[in-house]
Amino acid sequence: MAAMAPADLKPLTPLLLAAALGACSDALDQNTVAGQVVAVLNAGSRTLTLVDAVRFEATSWALAPGVPAGLDARGSRLAIALGDSDLVQAATPLGPGPVIRLARGADPVAVAIQDDSIAWVANSGLNTVSRINLTSGDTASFAVGVHPQGVLLVNSSLLYVLNGNLSGGVPAGPSSISWRNLGNGAGGSGTIVLTGTNARSAVLGEDGLVYVVAAGSPGAGDGRLAIVDPAANREVAVLNGLGESPGPAAYHPSGRLLIASSSEGILEVNTSTRSLVRGPGQGVKPGGEGVAAVLVDPRGRVWAASPRSCNGPGTVYVLRAPPDYGEIEALVVGVCPVAAALATVPPVP
Repeated sequence: MAAMAPADLKPLTPLLLAAALGACSDALDQNTVAGQVVAVLNAGSRTLTLVDAVRFEATSWALAPGVPAGLDARGSRLAIALGDSDLVQAATPLGPGPVIRLARGADPVAVAIQDDSIAWVANSGLNTVSRINLTSGDTASFAVGVHPQGVLLVNSSLLYVLNGNLSGGVPAGPSSISWRNLGNGAGGSGTIVLTGTNARSAVLGEDGLVYVVAAGSPGAGDGRLAIVDPAANREVAVLNGLGESPGPAAYHPSGRLLIASSSEGILEVNTSTRSLVRGPGQGVKPGGEGVAAVLVDPRGRVWAASPRSCNGPGTVYVLRAPPDYGEIEALVVGVCPVAAALATVPPVP
């Protein structure tokens, strides 16, 4: 499929983008989101859309070949896993950067950036995780569990790789986490066995715990949430009842865990009581649509990416903080958005 961008997006040059980010009269925005963009990865159009977090203006550009599957941002660094092409693309909000080639059959589906140059990539096709240098292109790979499809860095010193344990796209048993200590040459690695199946995404909460979303078996409606203590590297609690194939989660400063659901919109978990507040049938559905990715910005606003039918441009809804979730803005993005991340615009050279 040829890369394309929605016709009604107005591209911004780097100079105009930087100027726009510094020109808002809202003092709170200036203090918290000025100079930041929300990057939205569009699998259908194979594009990256960047939305100014202050002015809600968007620009979009095409990616290297491959089906976009995973996205991460750290500061002004972006990294995009390009699935079936065995490529990872580096970028900044000002434009695309180097493309790094992995081993044939890697099928990278998730990425996490460790620092200014190093990122980790889950290779679902080879049961490995790769350490890549986004500047030099150097790579090194390590064996993990079966069908890794998520990766998380805990305070940049502990690597978690989520092993879906799939066979033919169906869970073959419980998922697991392969962990690796990256701090100060201390070494150490191991495996955490999870209760749920088809673990696909994880987020670190402000409470220091890791929240792992397990999508379960397709059609079974058996999504679960695992709570993992990274200090002990073990699962400490499980919350059932997330319904059909829950997606990525975002931790809100209020202590709520917001979970994207293509069928239910935004599910909500109270992390302090470990209870499901908004379960199936009670999710927040902006525009009446399901949600593929959710992000919380520094102001506590919620950005929800809706792929709609994936037959045309998707929508990103900017919502007020929970429990209100009132709509602030609705923005057109590329076809079939699948992931979102917050990045900082670097100074214009």
